[in-house]
Amino acid sequence: MYIRLSIARPRKGDEARLEQVMRQIAEAVAQHEGCLESYVLKPHDDSGEIARIAIYKDEHSAEQAANTDHIMSLRAQQHLLSEPGHVERAFFTM
Repeated sequence: MYIRLSIARPRKGDEARLEQVMRQIAEAVAQHEGCLESYVLKPHDDSGEIARIAIYKDEHSAEQAANTDHIMSLRAQQHLLSEPGHVERAFFTM
């Protein structure tokens, strides 16, 4: 498996919009072949962060989903709505 994780803190006033965009990304990647699961997550603490996790069968499936015009456009919006320093990580199963 291949897992992509994004953790972002919204800019002040953009909390609802960032959550909406991250939900749109999660829904869009879930439609791609090879995506097994896709979620938007909120922490139990008051950090204000929003996370998105997507689980794919392999890296190729993740790359195909990430490189569509629609997903790239949504990710650009996510970047604009997030405080600097948001985290984008990828993990492989061992």
